[in-house]
Amino acid sequence: MYKVMVVDDELWGRRAISKMISELNLDAEVIAEARHGEEALKLIGVSKPHIVVTDMNMPVMDGLQFLEHLHEHHSDIRVIVISGYSQFEYLHGAIRYQACEYLLKPVSIGELRSAMIKAAELSRTYRSHQQQKKEAVDLLKLKRSAFLQNVTAERITNPSDILKHQEELQIPSGLEHSRLVVMMFRHFQETARTRFHGNADLLMFSIENILHELLQDELALVYKSDDRLRICLVVNGTLTTGTQGPAWLPEFHKAVQRMLKLEVCAGLSPSFSELAELPHMFRAANKAIGGARLHDSGCGLYPAEDQIETRGGGLLTSFDLQALRQAVASGNVKEVRELLHNYLTKVMECGVITVSEVQQELTRIMDVAVSELKVMVSASPTVFDPQSITGIMDDREVTLLLGRWLEAIEEYSTDRNESESIQMIQSIAAFLDDHYFEDISLIDVATRFHMDPSYLSKLFKSVTSENFIEYLTRKRMEKACELLRASDRKISDISELVGYENQRYFSQVFKKSTGQTPSEYRDSHLRRD
Repeated sequence: MYKVMVVDDELWGRRAISKMISELNLDAEVIAEARHGEEALKLIGVSKPHIVVTDMNMPVMDGLQFLEHLHEHHSDIRVIVISGYSQFEYLHGAIRYQACEYLLKPVSIGELRSAMIKAAELSRTYRSHQQQKKEAVDLLKLKRSAFLQNVTAERITNPSDILKHQEELQIPSGLEHSRLVVMMFRHFQETARTRFHGNADLLMFSIENILHELLQDELALVYKSDDRLRICLVVNGTLTTGTQGPAWLPEFHKAVQRMLKLEVCAGLSPSFSELAELPHMFRAANKAIGGARLHDSGCGLYPAEDQIETRGGGLLTSFDLQALRQAVASGNVKEVRELLHNYLTKVMECGVITVSEVQQELTRIMDVAVSELKVMVSASPTVFDPQSITGIMDDREVTLLLGRWLEAIEEYSTDRNESESIQMIQSIAAFLDDHYFEDISLIDVATRFHMDPSYLSKLFKSVTSENFIEYLTRKRMEKACELLRASDRKISDISELVGYENQRYFSQVFKKSTGQTPSEYRDSHLRRD
């Protein structure tokens, strides 16, 4: 459907043209009307017409001024002029500003149909050409990005290969005094989780679109790092202002903060002149980002030249790590929680700790979990992914990451404790199966297995659904039934064989369990046989 705008200062003229267009049975619809050029220009931004049908003699902004503005700022719109005047000035203006038809009033339905068909065809051709052009630009942009990513990651290192690709991809050779800007974003992981359903790539795509729109350069040298957590941009003198870094950075920060609730943290490399230097520039800019204070806020620019030595950490001592290792290994969740809480408190109270220092200490904490709880880590690979540390840029994400780690450790420890408890009770049950005939009590078994009797009693019931005495009695009665069926031993002998010295008590327990006395049970099975 082609959208059409009609511009005429006379109401009856606008209505007449609109009515004629509706009767043409073409794939076109009048979606807006305007009284003069100035009003039309205001409506174009909202209605976005494909075709404009306009008069020439209008107040405020006449047809010539309107055509000139359309030609300069809306070259995608096809124009049909319908005028009551045939002055050379109007005709010349229509030709100069590439109107596709100039019709004189009163216009016939046939003339209007021919003009509309021509305008629609030109619009379709223009849009097709623009689409092809855009696809070519998008493909070139994608190839450039992949090439720069490969050079930065040192997958392409040969200088002659780099120059060859650079020429093929139309990357300017004059890179003298260029710099690499590497940008990370505070609150990135949280925003990806809460606003993009965990899709970090989609969030990064949104950030890139904002940057391209701001730079007004589709082929700017923009690319992502391998870990897809950083946006890199090669800038030159036209994009920088003195030693203050990229002039566009404050506006970019305002845009991503307003639209995505992110804050930009940018590292600025030393100047370079060849793309082969990108790996070194990337490391320098990335190291500069690591020197940012964890508790900083707002737009941060960190030139590599201004980088100073950090404190070297120290919030997480070797004693803390050893205590954490022991707590994790033993499944002492309470101790793990306390140690992580103490570390987080130190981080929150240390105003000078840097991003890189925190990342290094978080890596050491994760190494403890990985080494001590390999099964847990394999079950929660995304929680204990090193990239989750690489993306840490602010104290809020430190809190969230430690919280996820603690939750995973608690869940695993609970499962592990349950598993160990089941294994322990299974061992005790096996022991009872082998020693049911002995004079054995709950306290005897608890002592043997180094457990508290009351804890053993509760645990035994939770795992087997029977208390200790019920389980032991059932085992004795099962064996007694087996002996009564398969032998002619005296009942007193059987009583002793299954752990009862008092035959009378044995008979009472047996009847309560089976509903029959031992003699009745034996007789019933003899008759059955």
